[in-house]
Amino acid sequence: MSVPLPASTASRVRNGPRWGRLLLYALGVATPLGWSTVAFVYIGMNAAGRSLSFQRAVLAGLPDWYFWAFATPLVFWLGDRFRVERGSWVRAAGTHLLAGTLVALAELALVVGFNRLVGVPTFAGALRDVYLRVLLQYFHLHFMIYWVIVAAAHATRYYRSYRAQELEASRLQAELTETQLAALRMQLQPHFFFNTLHTIATLVRDGRREAATDTIARLGDLFRETLGNVKRNEIPLRDELKFVDAYLDIERVRFSDRLTVRVDVEPGTLDACLPSMALQPLVENAIRHGIARDPSARLVAVQARRRNGYLRIEVRNDGPRYEPDTAGPPSGVGLSNVRARLSRLYGVRGRLAIMPGEPSGAVAVLEIPWRTDGP
Repeated sequence: MSVPLPASTASRVRNGPRWGRLLLYALGVATPLGWSTVAFVYIGMNAAGRSLSFQRAVLAGLPDWYFWAFATPLVFWLGDRFRVERGSWVRAAGTHLLAGTLVALAELALVVGFNRLVGVPTFAGALRDVYLRVLLQYFHLHFMIYWVIVAAAHATRYYRSYRAQELEASRLQAELTETQLAALRMQLQPHFFFNTLHTIATLVRDGRREAATDTIARLGDLFRETLGNVKRNEIPLRDELKFVDAYLDIERVRFSDRLTVRVDVEPGTLDACLPSMALQPLVENAIRHGIARDPSARLVAVQARRRNGYLRIEVRNDGPRYEPDTAGPPSGVGLSNVRARLSRLYGVRGRLAIMPGEPSGAVAVLEIPWRTDGP
């Protein structure tokens, strides 16, 4: 069973010096490789008929790998400091050729000296002859190990640079999307208030001054509600319905007893998120093109359901039957604004469609991916 590190310790491990993390990594790699070397030396020597104790195999194999364990942070630092890239590759390549040669020579000198010290038979004889023989046999291998570490340092740096650029691009894209959404919200709000002021003007012309005064007060409440959501791209359906109900209070004053509103919300959908002020333009559109155009029309129905991972909202009216325009979908300011915000927030997964109702009127269908504001 693993025991989690204390928060302070974990923070020090994550944020500690890079050379310390590299050293721990090198030791972690060197340990299994070192013991593998010990096994090969032990088995190989005995298979060749040359008796070698396991203790001597340990002494012969481990120094080689533990040298690289302690040298890896230095080589990694050199690889990161002197990068072989355009504009500086000559200096960097020369530095690494010299450093790689010195590291390989030092590593082999350590191996020869250590194995002679502990009396490994294959390292007996004149020191110069033994060292030259080891150089001819293994120098290229250790020189290559040096360059592999340098290549790893380059790859790590390029990956960090790539990730930094990717994160920066994501941040800029998020800022651009936020700016576009804010612009769309600013476009929709004046449109909504202009239409409401037009309603107030109509009431004044009709001599319904008390109703006009009441509508102005309700408009102030709506304005405060809108300001409260100005920085929120999405709000729960519950809050959007409150805003729509306040808007409908204004329209009820205008149409008196001729406006009937039915809201049918499936349990659990009130916490679902949708773009702020996305439902109000659909209700406004249903009133303008349904109730306002047909004196016999009176119904606006709002229905919300969860379907296959989506929030589906339908807004119906019983006005004149909607006939789709061959030139394309309805493109008023309110509907175009909603479509644009759906595209910014959900891509192809957000949809707004206007369809003929049965037997009359029109149906606006809004579908967005299901998501709730909370756990």
